[in-house]
Amino acid sequence: MSNLHRAFARTATRRRHLDQGNLLRSLTQVINAVPGGINLGQGVCDLDTPAPLRAGAIACIDGGDRQLYTPYAGLPELRTAIANKLRRHNGLAYEAANVAVCTGSSGAFFAAGMTLVEPGDEVVLFEPFYSYHWTTVPLFGAVPRAVALDRATLQFDPAALKRALSSRTRAVVVNTPGNPSGKVWTRAELEQLANVLDGTDVLVLTDEVYEYMCFDGRKHVSPASVSGLAERTLTMNSFSKTFSVTGWRIGFLAGPAEIVEKCGIVFDQIEVCAARPMQRGVQKALEQLPDSYYSDLQTGYERKRDVFCGALRDAGFTFAAPQGAYYVLADYTKVFGALDPHPAVLEMIRRIGVNAVPGHLFFADPAGVRSMRFQFAVDLPVLNDACARLRRLA
Repeated sequence: MSNLHRAFARTATRRRHLDQGNLLRSLTQVINAVPGGINLGQGVCDLDTPAPLRAGAIACIDGGDRQLYTPYAGLPELRTAIANKLRRHNGLAYEAANVAVCTGSSGAFFAAGMTLVEPGDEVVLFEPFYSYHWTTVPLFGAVPRAVALDRATLQFDPAALKRALSSRTRAVVVNTPGNPSGKVWTRAELEQLANVLDGTDVLVLTDEVYEYMCFDGRKHVSPASVSGLAERTLTMNSFSKTFSVTGWRIGFLAGPAEIVEKCGIVFDQIEVCAARPMQRGVQKALEQLPDSYYSDLQTGYERKRDVFCGALRDAGFTFAAPQGAYYVLADYTKVFGALDPHPAVLEMIRRIGVNAVPGHLFFADPAGVRSMRFQFAVDLPVLNDACARLRRLA
């Protein structure tokens, strides 16, 4: 029995769905307790960080900066560096005033939602969706609505979105490249999205964290660069995966300066500011790293994808090869039969010491889901070990 005082017996309705627990976190604890266990669940991106990033943060800590709060929207130099990156790589004619620095894309998403979404509004997510988007929307007091992408091809279905839109729809979330599916939205699909939303006041909130990980010749297209979406889109991103600093929590939101300022003021109430040394490190990385860094990143991840997908196929998993990002959402029916996703992951840990994320977390209706999500953002020796273990499941 709980010993909490009765004053704590009631919690806010908007957060009670979180009482179900977080399997991603709990399974990380399980695999960490397994001698020699390999965590292919949580996308921690266990790779080396670029030297300019480390040097910039260390110089700040060692006295290059006074350790004070930054402006709530971020260091001016970092905002300028991000705006330059958006012009150079994303085709967005933004200045520093169009950018606010946040604690990762999650902090940006929360600040945007608290600024732009009213209680009772609906927010559309494309399924399979990033589970944190789904569980964050109720914290705004809003209702998440799932619109399924084609199960086989992951193509966007404009008719399905039209059916889901209502007078309560406030925003549509576009995650490209996508977590967990690896879907990369094409310009044609984004133009179709613009056509569906034409004449409405529905916002587009993006998550473009994996923008530099597009495979097989695909190119990342920022929704804000597409005619018909530009005026209604708030772009959100993070440097966690690009620079392998998931624990640094530096991201941003970008869009019309007036709205970015309002989101920044809300972020000030939530966090005050992102950590100064981490901001300074990201600034130096953006200023100093050549474009070859980003192309090498893409090439390296594409090679890892091919290696890992080969092992999954050999083990008996079925899946669509990811178009981007560093995840594979794979059906395990031929490997673990009719087990539900959570028991299937536990069985895999027991048999080969490899972890994944239960696939039902990425669907509004978990009934019948028989998939798990793997991440392959690990050093090559670790990946090769995981591949050898997976093949033992065959």
